[in-house]
Amino acid sequence: MGIPRKMIPIVLKQTTPTELTPARLREQLHNIGLTCEHTDEQRLKRYIDDVRKEIPKGRTETFAIFKPQESRQTLSAWFDTSLDDWELSSLGNWEPDGPGMGYGPDLHYLIFKQHFDWLRDNRPGFPSAEEANAYKKRYDSVDAIKEAFKELATTASAALVKGLNKDSIESIFSNAIAPLNDKNARDYDKKNSRVVFLVENYDPASREAEGIGALAVEWHLMIKDYKEKKKLSHDTELKIEARSILYGDLAAMKADLLAAKAHFKGRAFAGRGAALMGIPAKDTAIEIYEKRPPANETTFLKSLPLDSDSEKARVMVMFTPDLQNIGSINNSGSKATATYAKSVTTGFTFSSTQQFSIKSEFEAGIVLAKGSLEIGFTLSFTEQSSKSTTETINFSVPPGEIAFTYQGDVRCQILEYDPVMDTYQYKASSRFLSPVIASTKEPIIPGTQARIRAMKSG
Repeated sequence: MGIPRKMIPIVLKQTTPTELTPARLREQLHNIGLTCEHTDEQRLKRYIDDVRKEIPKGRTETFAIFKPQESRQTLSAWFDTSLDDWELSSLGNWEPDGPGMGYGPDLHYLIFKQHFDWLRDNRPGFPSAEEANAYKKRYDSVDAIKEAFKELATTASAALVKGLNKDSIESIFSNAIAPLNDKNARDYDKKNSRVVFLVENYDPASREAEGIGALAVEWHLMIKDYKEKKKLSHDTELKIEARSILYGDLAAMKADLLAAKAHFKGRAFAGRGAALMGIPAKDTAIEIYEKRPPANETTFLKSLPLDSDSEKARVMVMFTPDLQNIGSINNSGSKATATYAKSVTTGFTFSSTQQFSIKSEFEAGIVLAKGSLEIGFTLSFTEQSSKSTTETINFSVPPGEIAFTYQGDVRCQILEYDPVMDTYQYKASSRFLSPVIASTKEPIIPGTQARIRAMKSG
């Protein structure tokens, strides 16, 4: 007996994909000012038939197709606010049965280009594919658009291992020719895009699928002097980029999502994460806890992301900040200034190097009180912070004074998410020796506990 295949629960109902009809194509051409004899519906039917012959057959189906929002209509009934810039474009093979898009917001987060690129470069096993195409040729205006349809269909399907369902491809690009903002423009020059949610081998009886995913297609079509009837052909340029993700395991999708959210925080969605997701405006801020917090998703997302060489996702949790005495000098019996040098180590003290996420920079700020000493400081974490360094710091104490010197440090521990077990677990622990140095006239009584008075913005 073979190993049972993991299935993904999802509730969909079947729909008929939107068809590209001669009337629909004619309307799009008229909307951009092309009203010549080439837009006769019989001629357009032949064009559509030609395009259909070129569309490759694929197996992956669709359950939602979106385009950039043109009206102020929102999708709040189906999506969280991260998708308010998009609206339904056309029908796919399926649609959600009932309110709520389920996996939609997560798929949108993962397929967003900024997030997708980071996951591709930093997450082993990220189930992604990409395809691009570009050409410069000369066509009659309507032929140029027909060729654009063919290239869009081929490129989109090529971004999926099993290809895209033929009817879905037609639906995705059934309204691809968008009108220009300037109706008097000489050249047709328009960028457009689609975001498509994917499903593989959906079984309506069991309400399960073998896979879910997303496809993003972005294109830029330019036709020179496209309304000039005296010219038999026009310089045409088309650039297409397509990317896709497809998961057969929800645990793997969750691990990628957690890793990306921990990394981007408020920088998600090109810097709009704070507004869209309720993340504090300080988009690189991590939290320092007064004591070790529970091993859960909330802690994970507020902590410092680390590189991972497996499908597991890891962060560094910072907690229990303290002030440690690193030296003192009694100059009460002298009339001269006393000076001394001290070697101070800063950075993480792991026995083995733990690398941070590539090109990540984060900050944490607190106001810490211990005894009579209260100090506010901001810590910056970069790639260089993963290595401890030692430098010599010079101190001076005026005549007749006593000084006690303290260094700020923070306990830290790796928190790991295991997608196979769907669990969070604490791993190796360490300390972060900060570059924050403070002096006081009176010593802090041994055993005094440090307290976080407030979180401090950078």
